[in-house]
Amino acid sequence: MNLEVRDLYMKYFGGYLGVDMVSFDYEGGQMAILGKMLSGKTSLLRCIAGLESFEGKINLDAKDIVFTFDIKSLKKNSTVYDAIAYPLKLRKLQDIESKVSLAAKTFLVDDILNKRINSLDDDQKKLVILARAFSRDADLYLLDNPLKDLSNREAVFKILQNVMKDKNVIYATDKVDEAKAFEKIMLMAYKKCIGCGAFDELIKTPKTLDALKLLTDYSFEYLTLNKDDKGYNVIYNEKRVEVPEPVSSIYDGKEVVFPIDNGKILDMYFDNSTEYLISKR
Repeated sequence: MNLEVRDLYMKYFGGYLGVDMVSFDYEGGQMAILGKMLSGKTSLLRCIAGLESFEGKINLDAKDIVFTFDIKSLKKNSTVYDAIAYPLKLRKLQDIESKVSLAAKTFLVDDILNKRINSLDDDQKKLVILARAFSRDADLYLLDNPLKDLSNREAVFKILQNVMKDKNVIYATDKVDEAKAFEKIMLMAYKKCIGCGAFDELIKTPKTLDALKLLTDYSFEYLTLNKDDKGYNVIYNEKRVEVPEPVSSIYDGKEVVFPIDNGKILDMYFDNSTEYLISKR
């Protein structure tokens, strides 16, 4: 399947910005959208799912799309069985009981199928949401940070990884360890896409400081970029450290931002105002 997004712009009622001129291509498989809270992940997924009006273009050849709403979407007086079975009954699918049973067993809720939703804790409700999402085969699954605040998040993510194999999934998360498990990662900040590619590619050549901050736990230092007869360098911990040359000589003698990993300066640096990568690779 294919998804083409071009110049996507969306505002909510009242003027709150949801997505700001996002463009990307997705050709199936598993892709993560990595970003902090309020970065635009949910708004982007809602646009793809057809739940919001927007400007720009979305071309999607998927007909059956699963979107994971939060736990508030579950009917309080419904049983777990009925909650999982609901989309199956809506589509008048066959073998509903076996599909519900398999999904419930996969996501560890098979022992509470007869319980009411209002009797469950939030962890159990999140597992019900996942069981409902994967109770049927769909063209595309849009998972909006489904493991947020889950107490056994790592264990459930391992289950989810197995379930997502051979499926088309776009998975929004704020956890880099989860995003690293995906074939492709889109980075989002301030409602914009600030990078798209494989993890190793993104961390090697981040376009902006925000992109690197999303992907790592590096610290950062403001250091003066010097040039002498031996080349470009900075003084760090009272030692001269050679660094790559900048994209322009306008940065000679200027303060720039360096990432620091375990006390070591990395061979890249950023403009301290625009935060764009300005070192040559």
